Amino acid sequence: MKRIIIALSVVAVLAAGVVTVVVNTAGDGSVATASGAGPVVPRTDVEERAAEDFSYPGDDPDSVSCPSGLPAKKGATVRCTAAFGKKHQTMEVYAAKVEGDQVSMGFGLLK
Repeated sequence: MKRIIIALSVVAVLAAGVVTVVVNTAGDGSVATASGAGPVVPRTDVEERAAEDFSYPGDDPDSVSCPSGLPAKKGATVRCTAAFGKKHQTMEVYAAKVEGDQVSMGFGLLK
């Protein structure tokens, strides 16, 4: 029964057209400090952490560009663009854990 549910879940995700192909959370945690109204991890901090701490099998991104900062709320996300040479992929940065103003981030490449 569990296999059927898992298989149906995979089919549903594939049908939706959005599949996370690589998820990466830094082992020691990619932690940034949120500030300001909201609070929010500043866009430049999100970009720097994502570029430094995300590790794609065999390659690291040359740069990451995000439209905004990351809200300091567990489960919050921001979609960014990661550059691997001439190839660009959508990267989702998410707040995996929030303790006070400290936000542990995770990263995933979307297909």
